[in-house]
Amino acid sequence: MRGRVKYNSTTGFLDLLFNGWLIYVMMFMISFILIVPERNEANIKTKAEFVLTLTWDDGSKDDVDIWVEDPMGNLVYYKDKEKGITHLDRDDLGLTNDKTVGPDGEIITYKHNQEIVTIRGFMAGEWVINIHMYNKRDPTPTNVEVKIIKLNPTAETVFVKKLVMEIYWEEITIARLRMSRTGKILSISETPPKHIIESTRSGNVQTYSDGTVGGL
Repeated sequence: MRGRVKYNSTTGFLDLLFNGWLIYVMMFMISFILIVPERNEANIKTKAEFVLTLTWDDGSKDDVDIWVEDPMGNLVYYKDKEKGITHLDRDDLGLTNDKTVGPDGEIITYKHNQEIVTIRGFMAGEWVINIHMYNKRDPTPTNVEVKIIKLNPTAETVFVKKLVMEIYWEEITIARLRMSRTGKILSISETPPKHIIESTRSGNVQTYSDGTVGGL
């Protein structure tokens, strides 16, 4: 009886291996497609058109405030943090509110002094940006910086002002900004100064429109 001839072939094994590799690649691609949108969503987009920042010396005990008046006459400041399309994100009191207690009882100090105002849209007309030395606790002069940043389509600093404040209750007009209805900055000027903290004087005491009393 003639013996059987055996044929050895790896074709089936190679087909199986190729199909398995193809399935792996397809699953990897599908997983990558699902992951990418989540990574894109992590790029948080702020719903604002302009950001105004007021910063002063780190660790300073002084309390400097930013005041913003929009073309409608709405005032945003520490007692009225949201009016129209303007919002004060933080009222920084200097070293007073720069400390917090952690879960282990440790005192955490954040010495950077900064107030931030966001403008969430466009409003044609004049915007007035003032700063006010609400409380002068440090015996030395205070270095202050104000920035106006236009966010869209890309972040661009359109105005920077650095100055020194030494006087308690001092109010300084930083910028009188004229904006178009499309958000274009038509002009920025510091003069003439405009006092938006209205006052009446009685002796050496000054009473402001928000009810605050300060010395002269």
